[in-house]
Amino acid sequence: MKPKGSTGKPPRGLPMKQISLMKKGATHAQAVEDPAKEGWEKVVLRGEPSSPDIRPEVVRSWKRCLEMGLDPLRNVAPPVVSGSELERLIKDNRDLIEIARPVMDMFEISVRGTGFIVSLSERTGCVLLVSGDREIMEMACQNFYQPGCIRDIEHAGTNAIGVCLMEGKPIQLTGAEHFNVHFHPWTCSSAPIRGGRGEILGVITLSGRSTGRHKHTLALITAAAETIGSQHRERELTEEKLRLSSMLSLVFDSIADGVIAVDTNLKITHINRTAANMLGLEPEAVIGKGLAEEIQPENALLRAFKTRNYFSDMEIGFSCPMGHRSFMCSCDPIKDSSGHGIGAIIMLAEKRQVISIAKKIGGNYAKYRLTDIKGKDPELLRQVELARIAAKTNSRVLIIGESGTGKELFAQAVHNESGRRTEPFVAISCAAIPRDLIESELFGYRGGAFTGARREGLVGKFELANRGTLFLDEVNGLPLDLQAKLLRVLQQNEILRLGDTRTIAIDVRVLAASNCDLMTEVENANFRKDLYYRLNVVEIYIPPLRQRKEDLELLIDHIMKRLCREMGLTRPRISADVLERLKDYHWPGNIRELENSIERALLLSQGNTIQRIHFPERTQSTHVRPDSVSSLHSTFKKAVESTLSECDGNVSRAARHLRIARSTLYRKMKEFGLA
Repeated sequence: MKPKGSTGKPPRGLPMKQISLMKKGATHAQAVEDPAKEGWEKVVLRGEPSSPDIRPEVVRSWKRCLEMGLDPLRNVAPPVVSGSELERLIKDNRDLIEIARPVMDMFEISVRGTGFIVSLSERTGCVLLVSGDREIMEMACQNFYQPGCIRDIEHAGTNAIGVCLMEGKPIQLTGAEHFNVHFHPWTCSSAPIRGGRGEILGVITLSGRSTGRHKHTLALITAAAETIGSQHRERELTEEKLRLSSMLSLVFDSIADGVIAVDTNLKITHINRTAANMLGLEPEAVIGKGLAEEIQPENALLRAFKTRNYFSDMEIGFSCPMGHRSFMCSCDPIKDSSGHGIGAIIMLAEKRQVISIAKKIGGNYAKYRLTDIKGKDPELLRQVELARIAAKTNSRVLIIGESGTGKELFAQAVHNESGRRTEPFVAISCAAIPRDLIESELFGYRGGAFTGARREGLVGKFELANRGTLFLDEVNGLPLDLQAKLLRVLQQNEILRLGDTRTIAIDVRVLAASNCDLMTEVENANFRKDLYYRLNVVEIYIPPLRQRKEDLELLIDHIMKRLCREMGLTRPRISADVLERLKDYHWPGNIRELENSIERALLLSQGNTIQRIHFPERTQSTHVRPDSVSSLHSTFKKAVESTLSECDGNVSRAARHLRIARSTLYRKMKEFGLA
């Protein structure tokens, strides 16, 4: 009856000729004198030098046993591990056992009736499996050779398993070559089983009576060990390949960007889950299919493959099951070890991800809040409260104020008080950008839209501000033709890039600012009336510094504290006469001019009391440009008073007579105390 799991045929790698010779030799073996007995007696029993005919590794093992104090005549069982420990060792070595068991079963069949047993030990010398003829198995049990016994040199003396582990090579020990006299009736051949890194996994051993030794048994057991080791390495490689493949698949599918690999014929060879979701595809269904047929990319991508002119960060459109989609794409070649192209990798990224990165890098955020607006002027406080109310809505806000009054500070504060505070705040000065570039800056353009355009195109400020706030500073500087396009964007909530045919939906709150009265610009045909009303849902008027002189000391104190902290200076005093002069100055540059003047004074004073000499000369006169300030102010006040009187207080009629906007007249009436 065949042992369980046996095929009846020897596992590959085992030499049938050697099995046959071993059986024949064992059958006709004759008792011979043990050549090692005399050497064993000299070295082990009498402690004399060894004979030359005893192998060095055997002598080394004998001497080590003596050094450890082992008794060569003692008939005591070597240590045996507990049942639970044996179960653990069998579990830990289950792969080795699964591979070795068919080889051992084949051995049992092949050497049946020859008086041999075959055993498997793990890497420390503990025997895991033993099988063979009943008679020889009984003899083995008498020598305590059974599963769980420990056969390293430290516990069992010189034996084939222990020496094999110590020397790391196949070895055959016969008769008196064993250290313990009770092992002398045995011939044992052991060979190490090695793993993929050359480490010893275990030992396979063929044991029998010393009268039945045969020179072929060592070669046979060595071949068996090689067979087991080879199969174990193959299993390790297979498992490692599967593990690596699984890990790469997990990594491939966990990449945030979409990845598509194609061969030289543009057939899809790999596609990760992200790319499949982005394009509405089933990964398994498109493998081996043509890229152009499945997702119909724009010609720019196909042209890059054809010309091998690869690119990075270009917006490419695709016609896929989800409809027309566009992504930021990069295309790179795949080359073999010889440098020949064998395909390409396409990386897909959602535009919003790229834009989000651009926002973070580009510093598109607001840092000021309403609490950063300093002042006690009633008119200023009223505008701050108006800004607080407006911030709670998505209504557009028009901020009017002279240069340097802090219009962007108000805009940032409105954004940070709104529900869009976690989204981008993008600011652009409409007057600072050349007329030919302002449209592309606001709306962006497709690659190659015009001469000199970047091949990958440009994302405009509206897209950068999507879901957030766009601040149009000096909106009065927009050309009239662009005002019409801006009006359409505000009406439709979508933009059209230069050179593109498809609109892009946006969700942007627009805040605008002007340093002049926009209604006057409307009346002078410099600004579109319909755009004015689109922008001016809530109007915030920031009074100039000359109209809030009571805030001057508070502002000076705040600015000095901040500048001294930034510059690492000790805050100096300001003389009383300088403070009075600063209050008398009309500050045409408003808070920006005040900041610059204080910074200059801090640098020049070198920590000493700030004197008049430390401020610019223009701030020393209390009557700077009287014709342009005081006289003009007085003249205009008288004109407003007389016109209102002539019109019986009718503001609309008076505004028409003065040829100014009604809102401007209301503001001037408040300024002159005529309300």
